[in-house]
Amino acid sequence: MKKRLSDVFATVLFTLLLLMLVGCTEEKEAKTQDENIQTVEAVLQNSLTGPSDELKQIVDQESEEKIAALRQYEEKLFKDYFANETSYTEFVNRYGSTVMIEPIKNDYQLQIKKIDYEKVDEKDSVYDFSVEIQLQKEGSESSKDQIVTGQANLNDEHKIEVMLIRLDGLYKSMMN
Repeated sequence: MKKRLSDVFATVLFTLLLLMLVGCTEEKEAKTQDENIQTVEAVLQNSLTGPSDELKQIVDQESEEKIAALRQYEEKLFKDYFANETSYTEFVNRYGSTVMIEPIKNDYQLQIKKIDYEKVDEKDSVYDFSVEIQLQKEGSESSKDQIVTGQANLNDEHKIEVMLIRLDGLYKSMMN
């Protein structure tokens, strides 16, 4: 009887320990995923909402002043979210504030309505995203929506190593 009670107790204890271990692992994974999504969302919000009045003023400046002000503006918005100088520089050169040049030229204001994320690989921190953006011509009551997609690869510190944003459809919709 004692042996049986001891076996039951050991089984229950092992089961509880296993459940706690699995729960903690899932909780850590969810926290990591949340932190990764927060990083990607911050960069998308900073890239695809606007243009801000500050950026419009910078774009209107003379050449020498414009470059320094633009670098400072981009650094403030993006640098903290990237893994290293190379990943930050690649992003800013490809996207950064240049994403807002077309909206400025065509008098559009962009606002993110919704962002959806999907983790591509369980082992790696690679996320596909889809962003629904509302485009509104300045002075107009009507607006239109456009979907932008892309992918972000993050490291263990929740910093972006590589980010791709497909903007062709967005730019085309501003020209029509």
